[in-house]
Amino acid sequence: MQVSRNVVVASIQVDLDDDVLACFQEDLLGRVHETSSRAVILDVSGLETLDSYEFKALRRIIAAVTILGTESILVGLQPGVVSALIEVGADIDGLRTAIDLDAAFELLEPAPDSEAVSVETDSWQDFASLASEQIPEDER
Repeated sequence: MQVSRNVVVASIQVDLDDDVLACFQEDLLGRVHETSSRAVILDVSGLETLDSYEFKALRRIIAAVTILGTESILVGLQPGVVSALIEVGADIDGLRTAIDLDAAFELLEPAPDSEAVSVETDSWQDFASLASEQIPEDER
């Protein structure tokens, strides 16, 4: 496991079994905790196969990382693995994925022109009127 740009990059390159998954989870959670990383990228590009049991185990690891307050992205899923997971109806809801490490790091980067604007309002009407005040009259 490496840390790059405050992100833990964890690569799985061996066949998964209960012992490997348990050890991997323990190591990953420990690394996230000690580095206070903002995200985890799980690279599974080395896996030719991934059955539904192994996929559920990876989902549990992702859930554990999320409990620590860290977001996760799964990268490198092989096309055959994706087809098999869809075929068996694997739960993919809320799963963030990317095709490779570069794409995963791009997902983690904030949008270049996204400046946070904090406005305190008591209701949606207040927010709507505040928003319309900031638009010039001729553009409304």
